[in-house]
Amino acid sequence: MQITVVAVMCHTLGAITAQSVGSLPDPVCREVIVIKDEMPMQSCMLSQAALADWKGRSIYCGDAWWISRIKCVPGDYVPKERI
Repeated sequence: MQITVVAVMCHTLGAITAQSVGSLPDPVCREVIVIKDEMPMQSCMLSQAALADWKGRSIYCGDAWWISRIKCVPGDYVPKERI
């Protein structure tokens, strides 16, 4: 079965900016497709070590970015730009 692994990446800059204008501190988050491949659903759910490696090599490698959550979606998935 084709599974799309989606990481919800959040950045602290959104929280800092929101505090400075007096609104609630919410980080800026976006969905990013990590991989789209044939795999069992269980492999996707156990992919935390691989996601840490991916984060270290991606444009989201800085300490200001963190993985908020992981989605394992069967089939194709179109990520939302901002969450």
